[in-house]
Amino acid sequence: MNFRAVRAIYLFEMARTWRTLLQSVVSPVVSTSLYFVVFGSAIGSR
Repeated sequence: MNFRAVRAIYLFEMARTWRTLLQSVVSPVVSTSLYFVVFGSAIGSR
């Protein structure tokens, strides 16, 4: 078995998993934070 190739594929897939995980977690957090900031400042000033 070619362990170098298996390791390379494993590292590539783990990197892809982390990128996908970061995109699926960070994007909603940023979006929700902006929502609270924008509408909180608009409603809070009344």
